[in-house]
Amino acid sequence: MTYDEALKHCIFRFVGGSHSYGTNGPESDVDYRGVFIAPISKAFELFQTRFVGQGCIADNLKAALKSVGNSDWHAAEEQIKAAMATDQGDLTMSVGTVSKPGCDEELQELRKFFKLAADCNPNIIEFLYVDRLIEVEKDAWTEIRAKRHLFLSKKARFTFSGYALAQLKRIKTHRGYLLNPPKGKPDRRDYELPLDSKIQKQHRNALLSLPIDMIGSGLKEEVAQERAYEDAMTDWQAYQDWEKHRNPARKDMEAKYGYDVKHAMHLVRLVRMAKEILRDGEVHVFRPDREELLQIRRGEWPFERILEAMDNSDYELEEMYHKSTLREKPDHKGISDLYMDICERTYGVNL
Repeated sequence: MTYDEALKHCIFRFVGGSHSYGTNGPESDVDYRGVFIAPISKAFELFQTRFVGQGCIADNLKAALKSVGNSDWHAAEEQIKAAMATDQGDLTMSVGTVSKPGCDEELQELRKFFKLAADCNPNIIEFLYVDRLIEVEKDAWTEIRAKRHLFLSKKARFTFSGYALAQLKRIKTHRGYLLNPPKGKPDRRDYELPLDSKIQKQHRNALLSLPIDMIGSGLKEEVAQERAYEDAMTDWQAYQDWEKHRNPARKDMEAKYGYDVKHAMHLVRLVRMAKEILRDGEVHVFRPDREELLQIRRGEWPFERILEAMDNSDYELEEMYHKSTLREKPDHKGISDLYMDICERTYGVNL
């Protein structure tokens, strides 16, 4: 489905990104975001439709695996519970996200929008709270917005902070590249390894993934050296990709300030929004702290201040999570009923 086709069925469209936050500058792009309802024929495109349950379970288990890798046990537990829940299902259909080629314009099909909003996706849940720079708002969207309380839940504690932590990790990695770039491609001989590994190719990945205490003493040292070499190669390749694909403007910005000030602004915004949601039960899209966020974007905060702002955020969020009066999870039945009602009126069918 093309963007122009989706636009004909649009029920909500607004100017998003930095303009919606009030943190835009003269150089800021204009991002359009919105929601559309796909024609009913799209539900019957056999080879593009996914089975109910497939996406929800798989996506939550993937997220749980990532959380385990980050030692975020609380998030992993919640994600595994979500994967096992029988009342959520999968809201994916053949049409999901439609973008306009060459432009920063994107529309979410209503079914996918509901799934992402129910998951408290930071980039999506804010749609329900936008109250400015709106270009299209149909009756269906007014009805959805009136029931936005069905979607907001304490899950925001994990989704917003998860995005923020990913931003912080990226900033730290890139700052490391700036201050201490790899000196050259790793050489196996630097790790006292032969040019050709003694470990058979078909066993390599399995052996390198085993806990070191499960490996026989004869291979322990070599496996440890192989892992060190593999880690160094991964870092080297990541550095090469970063250097090759860097945006020129962002490259100049990072060289000037020593870190990515735009990413830093967003990570601070995300953590603050998470706290506001848990405290107020609202998503404040147009930022009350926009002047301070713009200071970060202008490079007026040293990197140490960014780290200081993040230092106690996880503890504070956990404390606010337990005190929050928000529902533990979204109202899946209410969301499902709302979707049914809108579909019945849109498609003229009795479900």
